[in-house]
Amino acid sequence: MQYVLDRFAAEIRAALAATGLIADDEIDLAEPKANVPADLALPCFKAAKRRGVAPPRLAQELAAALSFGPDSLVGGVQAVGPFLNFTLNRAEFVRQTIAEILRLGERYGSDDRGAGQTVIVEYSSPNIAKRMHVGHIRSTIIGQAINNLLTFLGYHTIADNHLGDYGTQFGTMIAAMERFGRPEGEGEAVLAAIEERYARYNQLKGMAADDEAHDPEALDEEARAWSLKLEQGDPYARELWQWMVDTTLRANQRAYDRLGVRFDTQHGESFYAEMLPQVIAEAERLPCVEREPGGALVVKGLRDTNGKELPNFLIQRSDGATLYITRDVATIIYRERTYHPRRIIYVVGQEQELHFRQTFALARAMGYARDIELIHVPFGRVFTADGQPLSTRRGNMIYLESLLDEAKARARAIIEQKIAEGKTELPAEQIDELADAIGVGAVIYNDLYQDPRRNITIDWERMLAFEGNSAPYLQYTHARCCSILREAGITTGAALPSVDPAVLEDEREVAVVKQLARFPEVVRRAGEQYAPYVIADWLYATAREFARFYRDLRVLNAPTPELRAARLQLVAATAQALRNGLRLLNIRAPERM
Repeated sequence: MQYVLDRFAAEIRAALAATGLIADDEIDLAEPKANVPADLALPCFKAAKRRGVAPPRLAQELAAALSFGPDSLVGGVQAVGPFLNFTLNRAEFVRQTIAEILRLGERYGSDDRGAGQTVIVEYSSPNIAKRMHVGHIRSTIIGQAINNLLTFLGYHTIADNHLGDYGTQFGTMIAAMERFGRPEGEGEAVLAAIEERYARYNQLKGMAADDEAHDPEALDEEARAWSLKLEQGDPYARELWQWMVDTTLRANQRAYDRLGVRFDTQHGESFYAEMLPQVIAEAERLPCVEREPGGALVVKGLRDTNGKELPNFLIQRSDGATLYITRDVATIIYRERTYHPRRIIYVVGQEQELHFRQTFALARAMGYARDIELIHVPFGRVFTADGQPLSTRRGNMIYLESLLDEAKARARAIIEQKIAEGKTELPAEQIDELADAIGVGAVIYNDLYQDPRRNITIDWERMLAFEGNSAPYLQYTHARCCSILREAGITTGAALPSVDPAVLEDEREVAVVKQLARFPEVVRRAGEQYAPYVIADWLYATAREFARFYRDLRVLNAPTPELRAARLQLVAATAQALRNGLRLLNIRAPERM
């Protein structure tokens, strides 16, 4: 799909090619440096070298050979040393950009480059019978944003929540509930109770073995027995396991609903259990796989896609149990056979980088995923504002439900303070919804505004600030746009005054339009790099340009009716583009704040 700046570049390319002085593969347009008064530039070094002429001379020859009509998006061309600089025809650029945004509405910035391609995005992936902690929060938020971006770019996306519902730990959980009782209730409270029983059971094994109740071997055997019963389909063990699965899914769904997170499929690791014997049998035939005397199956000397030898790793233990990597290979096989994807994207912490290099290499060595891109999008850790890492052992772990509740409570306090100070007016029935939108938005943006590989901090003051690079600032800018339109008597979805926006000639007006016009390319870049922070950067830069425009120029009291109408169109276009960008990050855009 072509947008205004795409057409601008296409016009330049076509005109250059028509001169016969430069070949298509030599037309490498680039954005000029910030201090250069141009919108696109052509370095002439490559073409000049082929022709054996000086780059400045070729630039001058090209400039002399080019001409553009009054309706062209190209306003001017100038040779400056070895560069050929192009400027926009401002009137046509402003006219087409604003018309495009208002015409496309929610689809502005979308693309069709992913049409016909299936992409699986795996994210969140919590463990059953455990509360989602900060690691799952990051995976959930980043993964949903990447899924949104790829969907917006036309890909057929499948959002997959790969649940941790398999393993010997479930035998221990069942044994613990048999000993201490099944907890009652719903939400994170019941998951916390299961965790407490699991920890208490393990603590028993560390006590002095002075009676049968504290005998570590007997406790281990009891847990193993329940694990075996579960694998063999014992009805009671299966019922307890299913209860843990259902309870966890219900608890997590409450948080997913608040975050606006959705999944197309939620398969647990157990879903792939029947495939594991096949995976083991196929892997065992590889020359890099050896069965050790004790029975363990080891992969040795396998190389990754860069040809680097990987450390040896197990795919089956000596007791016959499989590992995460075995089940992940089975998952790749199932996805390839079922969905035929072009890419599978795993949004998982960077500490799992080696695991995925090994998983991808093994799957390919077995003959799978040869035509599928397997991509690991890693992310860093979460720290407190004073630099302390969050962990269960430290006792400072933050869980998702409590994080969102605290964010909402803090946002509500700020809103109520602004109401008390007369800085805003809101009906009482809207405060709760707005507090949730601001609080949850602050949590999401705090995760997405920088490269996911970087660590993030929970700094409430910065996260909830109505100034600076924060979600409330972006939401407030959108709400300000909506407020201006309401004051002008323009309700959401209503027709705007009919006027040629080309009357917007002030540098501050054009600066906002340029930011809006960049949005489609920003979306493409963010999708290609799996980098939601690229959208966040654009949102912040756009909000700042709009703030400068609104601070310096009058909208409702503009000097002429035509200018007033055109500026209202610019405000409406800005609101729409901000709304689209926030939606890609899964952040709500309130109309009142």
